Amino acid sequence: MNPSRTIANKALRPIARSFHTTHTRLTGKTVEATTSTFDSLVTKADHPVIVDFYADWCGPCKMLGPLLTKTVAANPKVTLVKINVDDHQEVAAKYKIAALPTVSAFYNGKVVDSFVGMRNGPTVEEFVKKHAELA
Repeated sequence: MNPSRTIANKALRPIARSFHTTHTRLTGKTVEATTSTFDSLVTKADHPVIVDFYADWCGPCKMLGPLLTKTVAANPKVTLVKINVDDHQEVAAKYKIAALPTVSAFYNGKVVDSFVGMRNGPTVEEFVKKHAELA
C-alpha cells in the first residue's frame, strides 16, 4: 500500500461532529409525517410544531399548504408537519379531525391552538408567529 495514498484518503474524509441531542432539529422546515413518525415529529418535539392535516383532493388544502410552508420557513423556531388524513386515518381520528384543512399548533406534546379552513396570508403569518414565540 502506498503511504501517500493513505494520507490523501484520510485527508478527504469528512469530519464527523457529534451533537448531544435526541431530536433532529427541523425548525423552519416542512416535513411529511406518517402514522409511525407523527409522535416523534410532533408530540415529542422540543419546540412548537404546526401540523397541517390535509388530503390530496382538498382544494383549500392545496392553497393553504404552500402558504404555511413559506410562513414557517420565515419563522425558524417552528416546524411544519404535514399529514395526509386519507393515508393516516388513525392520526386523524385521534385528533378528531372533522373538516379540512385543519391546522393545529402543538407545544409540549399538546394541541394549544387550531383553525379550520382556508385563511389569508396575514392571518396565517400571525398564527405561526404567535406559536414561534413559545420557543
